[in-house]
Amino acid sequence: MRKKEFIMMRKALTLIEVIMVIVILGIVASIGSSMIADSYKNYLLQNTTHKAVLKTEIAAQQISNLLANRIPGTTLARNPNNLNDNLHVSDPTVPNDNNHSLLEWIAYDEESFTARIGAAGKPGWSGFCDVNSSSATIINTPGSNLAFAHTIMNNLSGGRVGLNNGSLRHPAIFFRNNFYQNDPITGNRIPYDALTCMGMIDNNTSCISTVERVAGSTTQLKFRPPASTRLHKVIAEHYKLARSAYSICPKLRTDGHYDLILYYNYQPWEGDRLTPAAGAAGTNHCNFSTGQKAVLIRNVTVFKFAEAGNVFRFKLCAQESYGGDYNVTICKEKAVIR
Repeated sequence: MRKKEFIMMRKALTLIEVIMVIVILGIVASIGSSMIADSYKNYLLQNTTHKAVLKTEIAAQQISNLLANRIPGTTLARNPNNLNDNLHVSDPTVPNDNNHSLLEWIAYDEESFTARIGAAGKPGWSGFCDVNSSSATIINTPGSNLAFAHTIMNNLSGGRVGLNNGSLRHPAIFFRNNFYQNDPITGNRIPYDALTCMGMIDNNTSCISTVERVAGSTTQLKFRPPASTRLHKVIAEHYKLARSAYSICPKLRTDGHYDLILYYNYQPWEGDRLTPAAGAAGTNHCNFSTGQKAVLIRNVTVFKFAEAGNVFRFKLCAQESYGGDYNVTICKEKAVIR
């Protein structure tokens, strides 16, 4: 009997062996939990980085697409806290200037230019002017379907802009080479200038003209008053029609970063311009009563831009948090060639 008991006791673990097993299991558990924690942190970091990259790339591409259609001479850098303080984006001081952080420009209406009815259909407006058969009041634009252009502009603007007589707003016309008028005294050509005469900063619209289509015609435009009464207008072979101005304003957040707000569907040449909404006075509210608005991207740390010749460059940095004080910041730089 004692022999059996002795044998059974030999099959059990001693206290030291139990303690060793517990220690080993503890070590394995701690290593495993550390690996799981590190894996989860890596997942959070990768997921946050992916979100930051995606949102920054999408916003940068949207900005690039809009700027690709900008009209020469219309890009302004503005002070969002003082809309009387403005510079051309081509001014060499703009890239290092933190005050002029609002970007505004006029773009040609690509949708009504590229749209077609049918496989062999004509564009809404061809961009070509037959100078020889045009006059100081009538523009002949062969290859256009201006009735179709009116429909597209009217639909995209929510009924605000069109080419028909009686439309609430009309598109502006810009001719090639960036000139709008011959000086009656010197004969020199006068260029478009967004700082002085395009309605973007005041009521002066002396260098920007609106047009409507001649009733019943799909290929003839006519200048609208007061452009129709201006002498010495420059009419060139190529033109563009603009339906809207655009602006991107960095709205200050409570954490010191910014949200980029896009304003669109407003026409400075028709008296619309950026105007602070009620209660918007003070620090960078980017709250305007003009046009429509949408958030392009949130939590922006850097939005810088510059223009030289036909090249517009901008840098956009945005931040994404993945818990506590941990953040991921992604930057994108793009060059937009017109």
